[in-house]
Amino acid sequence: MERIDDTRQVDGSTLSHTQTLPEATCRGGPAATRGRVSLARFKLLSGLFMAGVLGAAASDGAFAKYPDKPVRMLVAYPTGGATDIVARAVALNLGQRLGQPIIVENRPGAGGRIGTAEAARATPDGYTLIFAAAANHSTDPHLYDNMKYDARKGFEPVGLVGYLPVALIVTPKIPAKTVAEFVALAKQRPGNETFASFGVGSLGRLAMELLELKTDIKLLNVPFQGAAPAITAIMGGQVDAMMVPLTLAKSEHKAGMVRMLGVATPVRFSQTPDIPTFLEQGIDLTIRPWLGILGPANMPADVVTRLNDELNAVLKDPKFQATLRNNDVQIAEPSTPKEYAAFLNTEFEQWGKIIREAGLKVEEQ
Repeated sequence: MERIDDTRQVDGSTLSHTQTLPEATCRGGPAATRGRVSLARFKLLSGLFMAGVLGAAASDGAFAKYPDKPVRMLVAYPTGGATDIVARAVALNLGQRLGQPIIVENRPGAGGRIGTAEAARATPDGYTLIFAAAANHSTDPHLYDNMKYDARKGFEPVGLVGYLPVALIVTPKIPAKTVAEFVALAKQRPGNETFASFGVGSLGRLAMELLELKTDIKLLNVPFQGAAPAITAIMGGQVDAMMVPLTLAKSEHKAGMVRMLGVATPVRFSQTPDIPTFLEQGIDLTIRPWLGILGPANMPADVVTRLNDELNAVLKDPKFQATLRNNDVQIAEPSTPKEYAAFLNTEFEQWGKIIREAGLKVEEQ
């Protein structure tokens, strides 16, 4: 009889197998062949078993340990702006739940399109995200011909965070006290009532185009270089009306320098409970300039799920909710990645239709 000891090291552990072969095996012949085949088969099966165990452990650990290093979140706008402030609040709270810091990196330029393109090119491993704004995904693709990213196919939806409420403001020098009264005034004098805008593709310009389409009125556009001078013109009576992010005109409204007629939100905004919605005033108009988290396309499904679960938990935190309300952001209901994707598709289609009907296009320099 002959003893064969098979000893090896696997991940620092010693595996040992001892097999006793009959004398016939040692002397050759069919029995020897069967013995050698049996031993080879044992080694093969042992190897496959250990590979399966170790592979399964590695697979389970990949999700369990995400993230195992800091995550970076791109913001395609300058530091200190509304999008940046909300992004940093999200990053802080989400990072605490993930157990790793989320580092905000600002990548401003070209109205947010530079940072957005960088996010689309990033490795889709969950360690680069973007705190995205509606303009770069819902409206820009319809306004610009030479986009450096595919807004529909280049990103993985993670979760919706909130909306920036939009309001219609007018100069106190006109008599309109409601949206309906302003519409009636505009119909009495087609093309004479003016509105301020700050860029062809700006939220204010697009929102006024939508109001014109919804109410069948025609207004005269007066362009400005930014929101601040446009609001100043409203206060002075040089321009009649303007659609503007509520946060930019809230203090002027409270001071009586402009008159806020309505908010384009589905329900009244908690920070301005005295201002009715357009819907309440009989006009079917809602505008939802959204903020949310996206990643590069083809991120691992388990990573997306983890991020979405933790984000939804953050959205339910009363302290976080207070932070967003204090920055004039309407908090979104928790959503799944699939629901967020459907929302993005609806917004893309809606704004595409509005922009085409208005004949808007931006000529890049």
